[in-house]
Amino acid sequence: MELRGYQRDAVAPALRGRNCIVWLPTGAGKTRAAVHVCRRHLESRRGGRVAVLVNKVHLVEQHAEKEFHALQDAFRVTAVSGDSSHKVFFASVVKQSDVVICTAQILQNALVSTEEDARLELTDFSLLVIDECHHTHKEAVYNKIMVNYLQRKLGGQQELPQVLGLTASPGTGGATSFEGAVQHILQALGSLGRTSPNLPGCCIALGCGLRAGSGVSLSQLCANLDTDTITSAQEEEQQVQSHVPEPRKQYDLCQERVQDPFGERLKEVMERIQQYVEIPSLPQDFGTQVYEQRIVELESKGEVVWVRWCGAGGTGPPYDCGAGPSPAAEMLCRRTRVCALHLRKYNDALLINDTVRMVDAFQCLQQFYDTRKDTKDPTEQFLSATFEENRATLQALAGDQRYQNPRLDKLEAILREHFQPLGASRGIVFTKTRQSAHSLLSWLQDTATLCGPHIRAAVLTGAGYSNQTRPMTQNEQQDVIKLFRNGTLNLLFSTSVAEEGLDIPECNIVVRYGLMTNEIAMMQAQGRARAENSVYFVLAKANSREVSRELLNEELVELMERAIRAVQAMPEQEYRLQIRELQQAAIATCLMKEARISERQQQHHPDTVRLHCVNCGVVVCCGGDIRTVEGMHHVNINPSFGLHYRVSSGKIQFQRAFKDWEPGCRITCGECSQDWGMEMLYRQVKLPILCIKNFVVETPAEKRRYKKWSAVTFPIKAFDYVEYCSNTYGQSF
Repeated sequence: MELRGYQRDAVAPALRGRNCIVWLPTGAGKTRAAVHVCRRHLESRRGGRVAVLVNKVHLVEQHAEKEFHALQDAFRVTAVSGDSSHKVFFASVVKQSDVVICTAQILQNALVSTEEDARLELTDFSLLVIDECHHTHKEAVYNKIMVNYLQRKLGGQQELPQVLGLTASPGTGGATSFEGAVQHILQALGSLGRTSPNLPGCCIALGCGLRAGSGVSLSQLCANLDTDTITSAQEEEQQVQSHVPEPRKQYDLCQERVQDPFGERLKEVMERIQQYVEIPSLPQDFGTQVYEQRIVELESKGEVVWVRWCGAGGTGPPYDCGAGPSPAAEMLCRRTRVCALHLRKYNDALLINDTVRMVDAFQCLQQFYDTRKDTKDPTEQFLSATFEENRATLQALAGDQRYQNPRLDKLEAILREHFQPLGASRGIVFTKTRQSAHSLLSWLQDTATLCGPHIRAAVLTGAGYSNQTRPMTQNEQQDVIKLFRNGTLNLLFSTSVAEEGLDIPECNIVVRYGLMTNEIAMMQAQGRARAENSVYFVLAKANSREVSRELLNEELVELMERAIRAVQAMPEQEYRLQIRELQQAAIATCLMKEARISERQQQHHPDTVRLHCVNCGVVVCCGGDIRTVEGMHHVNINPSFGLHYRVSSGKIQFQRAFKDWEPGCRITCGECSQDWGMEMLYRQVKLPILCIKNFVVETPAEKRRYKKWSAVTFPIKAFDYVEYCSNTYGQSF
């Protein structure tokens, strides 16, 4: 594998056995350079083994099929992800492979596993390759792996992997001062676990780029990655620029709508709903993220306040599973909760109206109300009637082209200019949400001047859960990228999923459509415009926060470059001292946090904890009924719990298989049909898995909702299969 001159210079310290971060721009071939180091590593070390870690499932197959495929001529290369059958026997697969490409979570699970045949040690690898290592911070899986590494290193353990990181944009970690940016780089270098040059092994991080706001300084980056140095192609800068041309940046700014009667009508409806709910302190800044946050808080308040009524002398004892709130309390709380939900939908519509078309905002509301079938509840009746009263007016306003979004006029002009009938343009329009990506595609298809075979567009969004639009599966993502790569498609409307990691061919047009992000996202998106004479557009409102943030990002990029140069020029003794201090502080912080978590989880005895349905408030179980399966699935083992829920028809389908269990049907509250989770068939035993966000947790101290089970204040035992079978089926094992 031949490397360009700047690539050889950048990885030279790694080939000499040193830990370092390589800083090269997007498209400069960091992955290719890493594969070269992997080959040299395996050729020079008998019994060497490489693990390539990624943070997204789709990157596993991408690396295996693209650059790392070159290693298959001489080495056993295996790809393992959550969608792979190899995951079930990961430890065994590792020991039979020379190169394993996997998600970081799979390795972390193996490192902490208590099962002997499933457990791995860091010393089972001589080379770790960490993709997108800017995620080595806070609670990220990369950081958990590297904290494990640093604890062993500082404890004196030998034979630990050496570390190399590759990055297009380390960022400033949210710092706006030169000193803060330097600290950000140093911490990350230390986190990758620098080892002495004579120890075997090497740890490589691909495409690193620390996100602003991650809470990690530049010096912290060096410490987190435990690296000796950060290298770049300073002496080969002209060669880099010849291979990675920089796009021309252009600001296309538009003004606010002169009139927005559709948006004003939505605000009038929202004011009427707020009057109905009778809470005078509600904000009036409709159509903002701040308003959405306040409404989410209101919704949560409505979900837990009824419990206080019971505990303060309402109907029935507070822990009586058959008791409920008084009619007055239940009506008040339900009104608050339901109105908050509807206000969120109206706020969503205002945000959509601001971003794309009025008709998209109207359709969002109409689809929501088409699903509201609860005609018995007076609050739902009022809200549905209110929408019906305004439906015709809103629909008429939504179709009035006089009030078209000025941003769309700008976008139309850009696409008309660059996508000519006989041209060969290829572009990506980055937008904030999945909803807006789909709306932009619909707008394109409805715009006569953009219709025709010269623009062949599709949507590319993430695979995670969303309550607004259906997520794309990994296969759907790969299909779209394949069509884009071979030219069948030439335009994508994409969320941030296409900013980093994905192997997407060079574009000559990249549009940032009304986005306000950090300098890392800006650089990643800009790096997609790698064709000759490419243009990077910033499309936003004039004098908006988006424009201000983009200008700040440009300053932060310059600050980042200065900070990296300063770290590169730092005397070795001073550098090593700072890295050591940052690493020791990081380990101390980690230990203190673990102690606090352990203390928090012991605050209440599980038998004193009650779980209430988040919607109707009925008490359904106690904390002592909960167990964990495989350390992650929280199930209820009380046989009588089945009396409280209904099972839907049709099993939930996943794209992958699991070792000891398979998914069952969705389960809902027997009283109100609120979604609770799903059933699982674990070793032929049917168990209900509960999603904590669908419950209000009541302890002797408070009543609140949780987003994650890890945050609850009572201990949860591991599921004992033999004990459960003995207690449930009355057999001795």
